[in-house]
Amino acid sequence: MTNKIIEALMAKYQADKLAAVANLQNYFNNPVAVGEHPDIITECDKLVKQISEAEGNAQTLKMAIESSQPKK
Repeated sequence: MTNKIIEALMAKYQADKLAAVANLQNYFNNPVAVGEHPDIITECDKLVKQISEAEGNAQTLKMAIESSQPKK
């Protein structure tokens, strides 16, 4: 059961990161198509923070797993 929880968390962080990257690429490649967000810089900043948070969460989870394993 624990492995499934870990797998689900890692999948969530990966999906969060991929969604933010896709949206950020859309802003970079089609800035005119995003008319509802007049402040593109702020929106891109939010996406960069989402990417960073997802990566950080995955890294923190990996460290937590490693620290919970018995020392050899």
